Amino acid sequence: MKKFIYNHKLLSVILAALSTVAVLTVFVNYDFLKDEPQKSINVTEQGGIYDLTDIDSLEQTVIKLAPGAAYYPNIYLTPENFDTAISESTEYFEEIRADYLSQRFVLKVPENKDVYSITLKLSGRHAMRVYANGKLAAQTGQAGTTKQETEVWENNITFHGSAVNGEIDILLNSAQFYHAKRGASLAELSLSKNETDPFFFGRIKGIAIMGAFLCAAVLLLGVYLMLSHTRATLYFAAACIVMALRECLQSQAWIYFPISGRLSFMLEYLSVVLLTIFLTLYLTQYTSGKFLQVVQYTAIIGSCIYGVCVLFGDSLFYTSVLKYYQFLLVACIIPGITVLFLKMRKPIKEQMTAIYGIAVFYISALYDILMYSDIFGDGPNVPISEIAMLIFVVAQAVSLFQMNSRVLAEAKEAEQKLEAEKIALESLNRLKTEFLGNVSHELKTPLTVMSGYAQTTRQLAQNSNVPECGEVSRRMTLISSEAERLSLMVGQILDVTRMEEGRMVMEPVRCYVDEIIHTAVETHYPILNKNRNRLDIRIESGLPAVYADPARISQVVVNLISNAVRFTSDGVITISAKNENDKILVSVSDTGAGIAEEQLSHVFERYNKKQKSGGQDTGTGLGLYICKHIVEQHCGEIRIESEKGRGTSVFFTLPACETNTVSC
Repeated sequence: MKKFIYNHKLLSVILAALSTVAVLTVFVNYDFLKDEPQKSINVTEQGGIYDLTDIDSLEQTVIKLAPGAAYYPNIYLTPENFDTAISESTEYFEEIRADYLSQRFVLKVPENKDVYSITLKLSGRHAMRVYANGKLAAQTGQAGTTKQETEVWENNITFHGSAVNGEIDILLNSAQFYHAKRGASLAELSLSKNETDPFFFGRIKGIAIMGAFLCAAVLLLGVYLMLSHTRATLYFAAACIVMALRECLQSQAWIYFPISGRLSFMLEYLSVVLLTIFLTLYLTQYTSGKFLQVVQYTAIIGSCIYGVCVLFGDSLFYTSVLKYYQFLLVACIIPGITVLFLKMRKPIKEQMTAIYGIAVFYISALYDILMYSDIFGDGPNVPISEIAMLIFVVAQAVSLFQMNSRVLAEAKEAEQKLEAEKIALESLNRLKTEFLGNVSHELKTPLTVMSGYAQTTRQLAQNSNVPECGEVSRRMTLISSEAERLSLMVGQILDVTRMEEGRMVMEPVRCYVDEIIHTAVETHYPILNKNRNRLDIRIESGLPAVYADPARISQVVVNLISNAVRFTSDGVITISAKNENDKILVSVSDTGAGIAEEQLSHVFERYNKKQKSGGQDTGTGLGLYICKHIVEQHCGEIRIESEKGRGTSVFFTLPACETNTVSC
């Protein structure tokens, strides 16, 4: 199962979304999940009167009255003029557009002092004024005879009234100048003895949902400001604010706030525009490819144009062009979401969460559209988009938190990497400074020695007495030793530069290690050995040839000899070579100061410095680093063994010629 989900992530998310919508549908439609509803009875007009006297138990019943047979288009009935006004049959209601009209409901009820809760509900926002038994009972908005005089409110009005002589005579004035598609509509009346406003709980629920959206927006804005400045987080926070505004308008909770009817009407249309823009910008993080970019820009530009119409145009104009805007949105949403899902066949964790929320939202919206089109029959319409929108918001919020967590983790990882690089660069800079200081000191030392002995030797030569040949020879030997040491250090610096630039070239030929060792010893040992060390050479006879660069192997031997004689006084330097497992094993050992155990793992590193027995740093710290590079270029290995105060031995191998006829 896990393997199937992993290999079909998108399909799994879509199936989860479908399952969620199915559960929501069952949840909002099944009666056992709701409170016990009140019994309702539909009553029709008979002879201009709705007779309710034969109905028992009004306390447990809601009486619903359909519009009567007559209405009064473009007339406001009042208690003073209703007897003289001329009515029209409701059969012609669709043919006669009336921006304002009046209706009359005459209810015959039992003669008692009971107080009834009466609700009049219309289709769409209206301004309404109600008279009951000749007195003004309730009013919402401002009903006028022109658009300028009229301020629409909500689609319902509730008031309380009682019978006079067994009748309740109700006059309703309603006006709707704001919508291009329709004028004022006919109202339906509901009567019960329940004193609670039937729309009160719906408004309270709307305020709760609005609060949830605002909390999500505040939380996301906090994440944006304090943790990560990702635009997607900001866009979705703005979308949550717009969804809170839209929920406030649709649930009629706006009537508890100081908002005018005209402004609320405009905001209901403007909220669609803003929601489309912010959600499109939010989904930009998942878009790739020219097609999705075209869809994105089309939706945003179309929404901006319609938004300008809403802000600066007349309501009759922007309600008349609404159908074109809706067509544009459908033309963008269906192919855009489809292509988006297809491009995200293997989404990452945060994308899966976002796709789930998007799928739940759009499938629920499609379900509601089909439901209101009576595809599922003429039963009561119970939308699921409100709950789906909450799921959508939660899913997108979780997705954004996952994305922000990933971004923060990547930023932290990058920060740690930069910190490590900073430490490494600081270490290299420190090593460079120490190296330059050490090299300057090491270059100055032989030059000082050479200069001093050269001057004293010149003074001896200028002396009128017979020159002391032994002393002159000793001093010239020291001068030659320091010059050789100086030459080695300069050569090491040049070699490291060649190595780092990849310019150190090996020129291997067939040669013999014993010849290389003897030549190096004869040429360099007498000059380097100024500490009175004894040399012991142990070379196995009949060693096979090697395929190597004689000059570079000689350089390795000289470097090892130089290190040995520099750290050994009045001791023994042993150079050996023997055949071992088709390899020539060469070693240079001394009985000098040795190396501390904690330093052994670093001796082949660049700039690693050794110390004389007195603790003074010496050399460039490059010799063994260069030796390791040369030996490895010849397919060999190099290692070191040492004990503090007991001496040091360096071993390196070279493949015999029969096993290494070409450069590795």
